[in-house]
Amino acid sequence: MLGKKQNANPLRLRPNYEALNLPAAEIHFSNFGKQVGRADGAFRSVFRGRSMELEDLREYVAGDNLRDIDWKSSSRTGEILVRNYVADKKRRFMFVVDTGRNMLGAMPDGHSKTAAGIITAASAAYMCTKAGAEYQIIGGMEAGRQERFSCGPGFLEAQLRRLEGCYNMSVQLAGKKKAALTDEFNMQLKRIVASPMRSVSLFLITDLYGVLTLDDRLIKSICTVRDLYVILMEDADWGSSHIYNAQTGVAVSEYLSYSSGMADEISNKKADLQAKAMRNLRACGASYEVVRSTQDITESIIKVLNRGVG
Repeated sequence: MLGKKQNANPLRLRPNYEALNLPAAEIHFSNFGKQVGRADGAFRSVFRGRSMELEDLREYVAGDNLRDIDWKSSSRTGEILVRNYVADKKRRFMFVVDTGRNMLGAMPDGHSKTAAGIITAASAAYMCTKAGAEYQIIGGMEAGRQERFSCGPGFLEAQLRRLEGCYNMSVQLAGKKKAALTDEFNMQLKRIVASPMRSVSLFLITDLYGVLTLDDRLIKSICTVRDLYVILMEDADWGSSHIYNAQTGVAVSEYLSYSSGMADEISNKKADLQAKAMRNLRACGASYEVVRSTQDITESIIKVLNRGVG
């Protein structure tokens, strides 16, 4: 895992939420039937993702359906308000984000996988909410922590701040020999799978290293009973200056970093490992996307949620 030196300053990275409103309309949760059956209350409705029961009113945001505007309340308050409906069966997501030292590395576009992971979690949670789902976000280092499923701006911000805390801890512990963080992501998933979570989809945000550390039997057991979505942040290519090993924190010498022979060997090895990981995910029935640039995050989320298996 290659990267550039991270500083210890607190992270605060957020996507442009307003720009996500229109893309969120493309999400249709086509595999909803795998999560719940008729006994759980799932059935088709002419109103996509909602019932006729009014839950509350909220301020209009760009991308909302104009048919949902409550004109009486809007004229009374002077603000454009839209109706929120109680979902027939709300979809629930658990976003499990790898916050190990491997995520401190860089991507091909030069951005850190840490930044991409936070933006992906925030964007996916926001877009799923717009599509009528609830969620919680769990960092790979948060042993055993689970919260209520919810949504809304305040809830999302609290979840992201907790996630940033996990990444900041990884930065502080990077390079320390006693910091055994490499298996936390795998252990967290095992704890989650062992807990009773009816009708909850898992959405993993990690990289190639994180996927390779997962037990194949664990992935199969997840896909047997619930949907599994995976976003992988691709590692930076070999052949630039001022790079270091994200696992050890040791800088790579200029002589090695510009070695064409070393670059070819690492590129071929990465391609082989990535092909193996993709075969395993595909065989288990998981939906996945590989992200090479932060600009691809929104499109990748839509593809993976719509079962866009590559």
